[in-house]
Amino acid sequence: MEVLIVDDHAFIHETLTAVVHKAVPGAAVRTASSLAEAIAETRKPARPQLVLLDLGLPGCAGVEALTRYRAAQPEPRVAVVSANDDAASVHAVFAAGAAGFIPKTMPALAIVATVRLIAGGGTWFPPEIMATPPQEARKSGLTGRQAAVLRLLVKGLGNQEIAQKLDISENTVKQHTHAVYTALRVSSRTQAILAAARLGIKSE
Repeated sequence: MEVLIVDDHAFIHETLTAVVHKAVPGAAVRTASSLAEAIAETRKPARPQLVLLDLGLPGCAGVEALTRYRAAQPEPRVAVVSANDDAASVHAVFAAGAAGFIPKTMPALAIVATVRLIAGGGTWFPPEIMATPPQEARKSGLTGRQAAVLRLLVKGLGNQEIAQKLDISENTVKQHTHAVYTALRVSSRTQAILAAARLGIKSE
């Protein structure tokens, strides 16, 4: 399989190349650092079947990199790999026809498994974010992951349970919880749950 990695950081090129080789043994991996390079690479005789695309490319805002790439090259399957995992971005990527959205904050083994799934013809989007309507995140000022943590707080889950549910560490849960408190201008779990009720954010 031909795989193209599009990101403007060399470190991400190296990291995702290693991921692809674990997920798809024998894959031929190429890299590009801009949208123009990505389009040029796709026009070469050995066209990629899978493209791992960052949203934060030079000269592109939000989901623009995805929409412009797909307009120029509609055939390859494209999975977005991005640190911007807010609900609005994930829903926009889904609506734009991507095969998946892989947050860069996911554990390495989970990224490998997700790339393997998408390379095999499947699709994957963070279920906890897809379950959060974009308008909820906009009203609250929360990112998609923070909104997911809040929904689980409303459900009554503890930090360890939330960590297991979202496949993140307890320390990361604490960081997200603190960010939720700050965004909602509250200082306790009870106050956060009450604020969520006012915003119409419900448990899963």
